[in-house]
Amino acid sequence: MTTIRWMLAGLAMTAGPLDAEAQDAVHRPDGESQAPFVPTGPDPVYPAAFYAAFQPQTALDMLERTPGFLLSEGSAVRGFGGAAGNVLIDGQRPTVKAGGITEVLRRIGARQVDRIVLLRGSEAAEAQGQPLVANVIRKTDAAGSGNAVLELARTEDGRISPTARVSHARRIGAWQASLELSAINERYVTEADYRTRGADGTLQESRAESIRAKAPEYGLTASASRPLAGGTLTLNLRLNHDEYASHRKIAIREGEDATGSSGAPSAERLIDYGETSTTGEFGADWTRPLGADWNTKLVGLARIERASVDEDYRQGTFRSLSEQDQKPLELVARTTVSREGSHALRPEFGAELAYNRLASQLAYGEDAGSGTMVPVDLTNADTRVTELRGEAFANANLRLSGNLEAEAGLAVEFSRIRVTGDSNQSQSLSYLKPSGALVWSPGKSTQVRLGWRRTVDQLDFSDFAASVNQADGRPLGGNARLRPARISRALLRIDHRWGKGGAIAVEAFHQRHQGMLGYILLPSGDQALGTLGNARQWGATAQASLPLSAVLPGARLTLDGTWRKTRLRDPITGRDRRIDDLARRALTAEFRHDLPHLRSSWGVSYTVSERYDIYYVDEHLTSNNGEEWGAYVETTALAGVKLSLKASAIGGVHSNRLRRFHSPTRAYPLSGTDARTMRDGSALTLVLSRAL
Repeated sequence: MTTIRWMLAGLAMTAGPLDAEAQDAVHRPDGESQAPFVPTGPDPVYPAAFYAAFQPQTALDMLERTPGFLLSEGSAVRGFGGAAGNVLIDGQRPTVKAGGITEVLRRIGARQVDRIVLLRGSEAAEAQGQPLVANVIRKTDAAGSGNAVLELARTEDGRISPTARVSHARRIGAWQASLELSAINERYVTEADYRTRGADGTLQESRAESIRAKAPEYGLTASASRPLAGGTLTLNLRLNHDEYASHRKIAIREGEDATGSSGAPSAERLIDYGETSTTGEFGADWTRPLGADWNTKLVGLARIERASVDEDYRQGTFRSLSEQDQKPLELVARTTVSREGSHALRPEFGAELAYNRLASQLAYGEDAGSGTMVPVDLTNADTRVTELRGEAFANANLRLSGNLEAEAGLAVEFSRIRVTGDSNQSQSLSYLKPSGALVWSPGKSTQVRLGWRRTVDQLDFSDFAASVNQADGRPLGGNARLRPARISRALLRIDHRWGKGGAIAVEAFHQRHQGMLGYILLPSGDQALGTLGNARQWGATAQASLPLSAVLPGARLTLDGTWRKTRLRDPITGRDRRIDDLARRALTAEFRHDLPHLRSSWGVSYTVSERYDIYYVDEHLTSNNGEEWGAYVETTALAGVKLSLKASAIGGVHSNRLRRFHSPTRAYPLSGTDARTMRDGSALTLVLSRAL
């Protein structure tokens, strides 16, 4: 046994003894043989029986309890290949964008799932760049099934936030169809205190803020698949309507009254904020075997959205209004040809064509007491951005020996971005995106991956357009000359599994960012996002599922952590600083105890506090999100019903934010600060779910 295997085996023994039955076949109640429980092979297999102790209702519940696996939905970026998540359904990636995978998994009842297979390394061709992919294999003879969920969350102000979802899947003629309807109305209760000080530290103003917000959401998702022309056709539909509305009431004390807590405030500020978004997404894919383990897949995706943001700011005789409307559109076509199976060489070829468009209009005005709203001009307040992008790619997986595989890939991307409206700009871009990896399996339970990949960061088209945050007094212009950053990432990952549910994965990484984006000053004098320069990021991530059966039968500890350091040479100050909006550390932990004889479970969760820094031209903002505790108990003692009681944000979540102001830029001395302490209220949620 190698040194690595000895070290990881020692860790496994501290978490719990190996189960001698881990390799035995698990049988269904009707006596049919199910997939064997093989948690320590090149592709670990977890049959449906493994999840029985977790009382799952849907495939999503099962994935959330798969040892060492964290669901990644991908990202809501342009294109299809670059937004890949890490879930396959029967070997195929669902034709949905970010957020859609969760809904697909919720529509699959736990009774429909035969097993979940984890694909490590080179087996994951359907999800680019993902080191670990879950393949949810459904039963071929599964009857119609569904799930109904009702959640009632009570916030600290005594109000109830209801959530209802119902899904059903069944065969209709030649079609295998599924449907989910959902309605959510979340409420939020937040209290905050502010302290504004001058450059010498003298308290100038204090503010007490109360925020009440609600966020209703309504959704319909559906999918259907059937055999067609020697292959399988799958259709996906997603319709969503989201709203968010908040009312902020702020009591202000100035000068000598700033330190006082009694008496009437010197002023009152009211801010009403609202967001509305309606999204429609339709995806279709057709997969067909070509013989000799070759397959082809055609994908089409269309996504359209209508979004608006309104803000009304009032204090005394001053008032400001902003209204922004955005209309994104995305069209994607993609084709791939790949060879699967146990062949020594497994190539994949493909191409993707995408069209993206964003029309954005912002109206912003101020009334200083005259009764007339005076427009405030911002760069690119009226903007239309279009992009036509094409990509061709080739990947190959090569088995070098019985326990060593190599991966290689190359993609070439061409795009043309055009901006019209307040500014008229056009630019053509082209990039090479190579990748490579070695995957070594020193034993059945361990896999080591050494890889390197070059990607092109995805632009957020809303950054081409102007925006305004009235609550913070921060208008931003749009930058018509935005270019995406290029990222080169090297990693070393070790994945080890043992027994019934033991897993640990550790990854060390280093990234180089070329053309990093951050806030700059435009020639017009407005702040906007633009290219800052090059940056570096390095660190480690770890995920672990540790059975504690040696100490407490039925207990396990799940961990997910990240540690990173970043460095960017600041063009404003000439000094090194952190990359914007990246926390140096992150950690979530959950302790769970299953009690099979009571058909119940309970657990405790914890999230560590995280710090984020954002560097504007004239401001350094630091946010510290406070630690959060949660607890739950769940049972299926009532026939056919799963009952859960969850406490979230126990004791509230305390966070703080510090804004350091400089004038005219951060290269100059401090001109003042604004500190905020905030508490988000706790909630108690009752969840009733039933398989249909």
